[in-house]
Amino acid sequence: MSEERLSDRKRILLYNAIDNYIKVASPITSLLVKNSTLHDLSTATIRNELSALEEMGYLRQLHTSSGRVPTAKGYRFFVNETLKNSSYDKRSLKKVKQEMFSRTNNLSEIVDSISKAVMGATNYPTVFMFDGFQNLIIEDIRIVFLLQGQVLVLIDTNVGAISNTISSSASITKQDCDNASRVFSNIFSGKPIEFLTQNINSFSDSVKKSMAEYEEVFKLVLEVLGTYYDRTKSNVKGVTKLLTVENEQAREIMEVLGSDRKLKEVMDTQEDSSVTINIGEENNQSGLNHVAVVRAPIVYDGKKIATVGVIGPDRLDYASVAGVLKFVTDEIARQNIGGRDDKKGR
Repeated sequence: MSEERLSDRKRILLYNAIDNYIKVASPITSLLVKNSTLHDLSTATIRNELSALEEMGYLRQLHTSSGRVPTAKGYRFFVNETLKNSSYDKRSLKKVKQEMFSRTNNLSEIVDSISKAVMGATNYPTVFMFDGFQNLIIEDIRIVFLLQGQVLVLIDTNVGAISNTISSSASITKQDCDNASRVFSNIFSGKPIEFLTQNINSFSDSVKKSMAEYEEVFKLVLEVLGTYYDRTKSNVKGVTKLLTVENEQAREIMEVLGSDRKLKEVMDTQEDSSVTINIGEENNQSGLNHVAVVRAPIVYDGKKIATVGVIGPDRLDYASVAGVLKFVTDEIARQNIGGRDDKKGR
């Protein structure tokens, strides 16, 4: 029987029973439902309704004579009902905003603060995945000569600054760095990182000629970008939060968090503007029977640059987690996440 054919009584019973289960982790029984929700019905009537919901696949019984727990189908019903009228109290998320938008222009620190803010608000492991890194827009490139054999590469983007101190050829001079900074900024300012990293062969002859003189310095810029992406593509916070999760669920979650491939699979979403939720077998891989993934794209200047998500047991507080992610992504889309003054004066 499809979800749409549930009677009003069954819908109310199922929604409230799952809501209570998420809060207290106590198996659903007829007496519990009567005391918490349907006070006017007898326990016998409620027991019949619970049996019917079990036959429909929304609940399952742990063992004979025990209470019931939600199935993935039951959680999906609960999530759909919850998100129909989802909202969040911005006042209660003031702390999240303060933690998220620290006054920094360093991209890795921005990513770190967003991950920590979401993890702190949801109390579950949080993943920040840079799956749109190539869409960041370059604003300036500076190569700072520190000493012979070492330079500092600074790449300002529309979201934040990428920087790293890197070993260089002893033949590279301060003048080389200064000249290369001017040339590269003129060529790449206003262009996405993808233009710099993937379209080298299509540059015009004049650009190639200008860059050829500073080929060694240019390789340093590419090295910094590559190193930075590898280091930040999967920023994971809050693994210790799994101490409160049941062993089997914790094992499944740890398998995901410990694998870049699995993380990419469960975090992948085609949505470009909304929170999406996968429960159990809905995830993009097998073996995650009791894992829920709530994720949302981070869109900046009209381009998707990353995905932020929460990975936890299927007994998540879905409304709260979805609300936090919606708040965070809305704030990022609304303002300059690096904390700098908006050029348009908003």
